[in-house]
Amino acid sequence: MTESSNNAAVSIYRQAFGDVKSEIEAVADEHFIQIALDIPSATVTTQGAYAQIVALRPSFVERLPKFDISLVDKLETYALAMFCAHADYKAAMDPPAELADLIQTAIARRAILLANVNSLIAYGLLAPEVLNDLLGINGYKNVMTDLATLASILRTHADKVAERTTVRFNELAEAEDLAAKLGETVGVRQLSPQVIAQAARSRQAAFTLFMRAYEEVRAAIQYLRHHEGDADAIMPSLFAGRGGRKKAVGDKPDAPAPSPTPVVAPPTSSIAGNNGAMGVKLASDDHGPFVH
Repeated sequence: MTESSNNAAVSIYRQAFGDVKSEIEAVADEHFIQIALDIPSATVTTQGAYAQIVALRPSFVERLPKFDISLVDKLETYALAMFCAHADYKAAMDPPAELADLIQTAIARRAILLANVNSLIAYGLLAPEVLNDLLGINGYKNVMTDLATLASILRTHADKVAERTTVRFNELAEAEDLAAKLGETVGVRQLSPQVIAQAARSRQAAFTLFMRAYEEVRAAIQYLRHHEGDADAIMPSLFAGRGGRKKAVGDKPDAPAPSPTPVVAPPTSSIAGNNGAMGVKLASDDHGPFVH
């Protein structure tokens, strides 16, 4: 396979994550911003707004010469990378499809064996107490243990119950193999907490990197488009108006409303700026907030 075909096989999200991976890894734990919004929705919002944001790039360069223009240039990449990290985290946390299918098969097989044992108890061939150690179907270990226990009961009393059960020895062997496979799959999952920990950290760092850029760029646009009054239509807040229609440029502004209290409290460290606040403080002078 050629290098170009390899690159073509990589999703835009994975490509974006690779492009800024070093920046994500460089975000210190003490600078993390709490994740308090829906990451897929934030990604979609950014993608939808990005064309209008980039259209303002000349204004950034002309009127805010000291603004870090790379935040504009990389904003969409940060959003896509954040989504990639989020997807990796979900994949690490959620049971894999193989495990989900395996547990359903084990539960179904347990039900068949249990029905046979209950039938044998009803015929008086087994004592009811043989089921005392069953654990139920809540949890992988319980299902695995019950499957092995029921198979063992039927195998141990095979000579006595042979004429009253439809379960054959090969089915008992399959049930025992299924219990073993379930135990192995769960064991492997439990032995890799470092994978989950790394995915969680990567997601948190990618979110922090994205939020820092989004809030800085949005604050700048608020300044640049102050007189036009369309800043929120160009780049909406990620914390307000969820589910509502985003204003189009040219819409009449609504009556002034109180500013929403941010859900995420910015860190007070150097990553947020010298004054410890996320975003940019707007000044009232003619030079703007980014010119000293």
